[in-house]
Amino acid sequence: MSIGFLEEDFSFWKIKFPKRLLIPFLLLLIAKIAGSIFIYYGTGVAVNGTFWSDPTRVFAWEQNKVFLNAGNAGRWPFVFVGWDSAWYLSIMTRGYTFSPQAYTFSPGLPLFGNLFNFLLRSPIVSIAVCGFVFGVLWVPLFQLLAEQYVSKQAALTSTLLMAFSPFVFVFTTVSYTEGLVLFFSTSAWLLFQKRKRISASALGALAVLSRVTGALVVLPMLYSSMKDKGKDKIRNVLLSIVPFFALVAWYVYGFFSSGDLLAPVHTTEWAGLYTVPSFLLFDLPQKGLSAFTAIPLQNWPASQFWLTPVAIAAAVFIPPILMYKIKNVNSELLVYSIAGYTGILILGAIVSFPRFISILFPLWLPLTANLSLNKKHMTLLGAVLVVFFVISINMWISFLGGQFVA
Repeated sequence: MSIGFLEEDFSFWKIKFPKRLLIPFLLLLIAKIAGSIFIYYGTGVAVNGTFWSDPTRVFAWEQNKVFLNAGNAGRWPFVFVGWDSAWYLSIMTRGYTFSPQAYTFSPGLPLFGNLFNFLLRSPIVSIAVCGFVFGVLWVPLFQLLAEQYVSKQAALTSTLLMAFSPFVFVFTTVSYTEGLVLFFSTSAWLLFQKRKRISASALGALAVLSRVTGALVVLPMLYSSMKDKGKDKIRNVLLSIVPFFALVAWYVYGFFSSGDLLAPVHTTEWAGLYTVPSFLLFDLPQKGLSAFTAIPLQNWPASQFWLTPVAIAAAVFIPPILMYKIKNVNSELLVYSIAGYTGILILGAIVSFPRFISILFPLWLPLTANLSLNKKHMTLLGAVLVVFFVISINMWISFLGGQFVA
């Protein structure tokens, strides 16, 4: 397939960008809108709401009270909220001091949700729109980033595969931080590559404030700056670590508001979820092989999503293969991937591995590095995207029904 006919720029007012960037962006936007309409009308949300809006079914947790006091926003915002959305929405409306557990959640999404709220005047509508907007804006940025390392055809394919992969699709649609992290991380790295170091550092800081894993973007920036030569080396190194000061500022805020400098790491709400160290050191020796069947939920009052066991296995075993291939693409992004994968394995809840691993954006580059979009490959790609979309809709419905997806 030749994409030469899309080499021309699309111009709107003073905005200009290559037309090829519209393909994944518009396909994803249409898919998300169509999916939300189907779920709203086809699954009864328009009439009955969701698990999270039903006071007789929703878990009686402090953070979930915000769902039951959503005002006159209607039922449609509930297509985009559930589980951790309650924490972000509660932080928007009540601040961090309503619960010591709230400090687990970084301030980026509540901050941008409140910015949307200046216009929309409804917290639940604002956080739903905020998550959705950032959940599509990252797509052309990733495509531009991918084009720095693989062909334009391969970049387009990687973008489609990543954007439609179920865990990315769902968690960049509902009110979670995935969209913000991807938007600010990819834009920071793009600007860094263009040697706009100050802007890159500022966006890297926003990535950190969106979620702690946003700090990963600092590593390739720092690694690249350390290899610089000349008088600007020290300046570039210092600019590369600026995002870490945003993380420090967040911890200092926690100290002044809660009296605990390490408030974000002293939360206990999720202690029941296995991590790899706790599983290997305690649970496996105590429970034997039966511990493997308990991984998905342990003591959570929710049912298991059908794809979870397979997705966990894929998230553990596939990334090392992809990282081996990334070393031939870019050493800085290899550093990003290794650090992210290692951190997730050590610190992340095993049941959430698929969600965390799927937004390590460099991992998607080697999948299509040598791809040529001939007719056969296009047919295969179309089939994969359809399967991804069907699984995503099923996962989205399960999420709204109270299942713990990831």
